[in-house]
Amino acid sequence: MRALFGRDGLTGQLAIGLAGVLVVGAVVFGVGVAGATYELSDVGAWLYARKQGSVMHANGLAGRIDGKAGLLAQMRGHDIRIVQEGDTVLIVDVQTGVVSRLDPSQLKVEQSRDLGAAGLQVVVGQGRAYTVDPVRGAVQRIDPVSLTAVGRPAALPPPLGAAGIDATGTLWVPTPQTGGLVPFRDTGQGAPVTVGRPGDRLALTIAAGAPVVVDSTSAEATVVKAGGGHLKVSLPSAVTRSGRAGVLAPSRTEGPIVPLLAAESGSLVMLHTGTGTPTAVRVDTGGHAFGAPHMLGTKVYLPDETAGALLVYDAETNAFERRIVVTGRPTRLEVFVKDGLLWANDPDADRAVVLDRGGSSKSVRKYEERIPDGRTRRPLPKPTSTPSRPSSPSSPPQTPERPPPPGEPTAPSNVAVTPGDGEITVRFNPSRGGVPTGYALSGLPAGLRASPRTVPPGGPYTFTVTGGDCNRLYRFTVAVRYAKNGLPAEKTSQPSDQARPCIIPRPPVDPTASATSGGTEVTWKAPAGPAPAGYTVKWSGPKSGTRDVSGTSVLLDDVWKNGSYRFEVVARNGAGSRSSSWAGTLTGPSRQYAIQHNGKSNAYMNVAPDTDSADVHRVYDNGHMLTVHCQKKGVHYAHSNGNPDFAGDLYDDVEIEGKRGFMIGYLVDTPKDPWQEYAGPPLWECA
Repeated sequence: MRALFGRDGLTGQLAIGLAGVLVVGAVVFGVGVAGATYELSDVGAWLYARKQGSVMHANGLAGRIDGKAGLLAQMRGHDIRIVQEGDTVLIVDVQTGVVSRLDPSQLKVEQSRDLGAAGLQVVVGQGRAYTVDPVRGAVQRIDPVSLTAVGRPAALPPPLGAAGIDATGTLWVPTPQTGGLVPFRDTGQGAPVTVGRPGDRLALTIAAGAPVVVDSTSAEATVVKAGGGHLKVSLPSAVTRSGRAGVLAPSRTEGPIVPLLAAESGSLVMLHTGTGTPTAVRVDTGGHAFGAPHMLGTKVYLPDETAGALLVYDAETNAFERRIVVTGRPTRLEVFVKDGLLWANDPDADRAVVLDRGGSSKSVRKYEERIPDGRTRRPLPKPTSTPSRPSSPSSPPQTPERPPPPGEPTAPSNVAVTPGDGEITVRFNPSRGGVPTGYALSGLPAGLRASPRTVPPGGPYTFTVTGGDCNRLYRFTVAVRYAKNGLPAEKTSQPSDQARPCIIPRPPVDPTASATSGGTEVTWKAPAGPAPAGYTVKWSGPKSGTRDVSGTSVLLDDVWKNGSYRFEVVARNGAGSRSSSWAGTLTGPSRQYAIQHNGKSNAYMNVAPDTDSADVHRVYDNGHMLTVHCQKKGVHYAHSNGNPDFAGDLYDDVEIEGKRGFMIGYLVDTPKDPWQEYAGPPLWECA
């Protein structure tokens, strides 16, 4: 697992940030000087303090408040969201749709606009800002300074999922009603990416700058790639048991691993978006209400909103650590990762917590005295009722087990499973107490083999399971063996989450499409590494469709229209899929055919598929060989003799004697009878 959680440079960045912390000088405390500016810490975050009607800026490295700004009068007591990136700090009143811009240097609200939509989302990133109305399906770009609209709004089918901006500045909006993910770039709205079926529960995370969508209905994830070739991942089926709202996922992660929590089933999945590998472990949620998990370093933090605390799981050591208490009471915790620090804030209490990558925490007291603040207040619409809080807490989950009876060990715990190429790695935490004689996998399904067969009491506490079927999901139970009253005995762990003995294949190599006399031929090379179970070819353009194949080529005999196409070749197995694509223009081959039904008369070639359009050339009598490039429907023609065999709207794009134009179809001896219908391969339809 160490390779999974490699260094990403943030530790070094924090060291640089520490040297660059701007200390609030004594002059700052003399609030009231017109035009005074305030210098806040480089590594910090804005936190909401509902009771004070303020937002507080906390220094993350010191764990101290170094500035605050008062909210507008009618915002106080409301459900507030703070959207912060760099120097852009926007305050969103979720109950009224009022958005305010905070000037950190002045510690006051500079602009406010009533955007008129309760539940409004405001998304900021890469110098861009958007509003998303999930109920009405409206998406509007705004100026992050003036908060005025930029361009015209777009309409999408509501309700919309939570949106995000990737590293390129593209806004991505999930549309669960269509199963799509819609991009918005500087050029406007783009073509949607299919990430699920219509009506599926979708959750978007921007992971290391790239969009990732989890479909809780089908237990699949899609990692969207900028140039296509998206990564599809099969997740444990326990993800489907995640409640009406779907799986809990963070809106953003700084690294490539996305933690997912299916609260009803207790499945905690850590999806590596680079490899498509999901590692899963069970969490005892104890019936508590949880917020979306967040990851920093090797640790996953799960907001327990019933207990007002963070559960901590270290993915590297496969161990749950001591809970971090934020307030110790039922509350809606605001948890997010920013600048290499994790923040957990209770908007209704004095206390917040900030943690670094190593898991060290500092308590932040928001109601400090002598905090610099701005003084500007502006009236806005009257507030509505404040949101309700969770019910009172029951006993917190993940509490230490009672000491085992003397001489009897506890059952193994934290059975975590990670798929590999032809194998599954099973890790567990050893028993406490007693005198174990070893550990074994209990009830191993037929066809699977465990290595080692028995783990000694001192570890390492890992099994490698080989065999099995990539299209099946497997669970594992670890048993501790010991002696009881002189007889062999064992205790088993809770079953693990599910895993497959396979990983996603690599994408196909060098896909190419070419126009042939039999249709379109698509070829590619098999990827190195795990062999795909099969391939799926998808195409779009003048014709669109999909076909499953087993080899590394396919002849699409129904794709024979000239034009620009995009072909995607998907390598797939039970673990998921990867794809690569080819895009270009296809032009079918030309064929030679003779003129017919033209005895002692002229056959006309026109500039368009219309006999009344201008003449390009004329050919006298039968038998002349024409080069036919393609066929095209045009204006209906009826011969003056009234014969229906000489009436139709199909034209041939022909060439003879250096001239090229359209000739009515009955004059060309093509292989199709009746001539009024497309001949099909070897003749292609014109673009």
